[in-house]
Amino acid sequence: MDFFLEPLNFALVVVALVSGGLLLLPIITGRGVSRVSVTQATQLINTKAQIIDVRDVEQYAAGHIQNAKSLPYQQLSEQIALLKLKKDKPVLLVCESDKRAAGAVKAFAAAEFGEIHVLEGGLKAWREAQLPLVK
Repeated sequence: MDFFLEPLNFALVVVALVSGGLLLLPIITGRGVSRVSVTQATQLINTKAQIIDVRDVEQYAAGHIQNAKSLPYQQLSEQIALLKLKKDKPVLLVCESDKRAAGAVKAFAAAEFGEIHVLEGGLKAWREAQLPLVK
């Protein structure tokens, strides 16, 4: 017990606990989301990832990624089962900036989807990369 009472050892134990806590912080806060770049998203799409657009219906109608299914963020919990998605296939969540999509990860994880990704930067990044949208 004297080991922990020495000032230097006590400081090292505190540093170890704090750094361990910081490593767990993304998991605890839900920020341990798999964010993918536009290039990685394109690769996922080419391997038949399921694209879910969580923006409002009006935003979706104004332009979305081809084959994306609309599931407005406000309706996630009650509508997720109605989409009849395959839980063993990757899911790519998309919104305008990536904030709502990151928030939607919890709902998809709770519905037991295995591989869930968020398009980093959202459709804003998609447009900046000059990739096509359909209306």
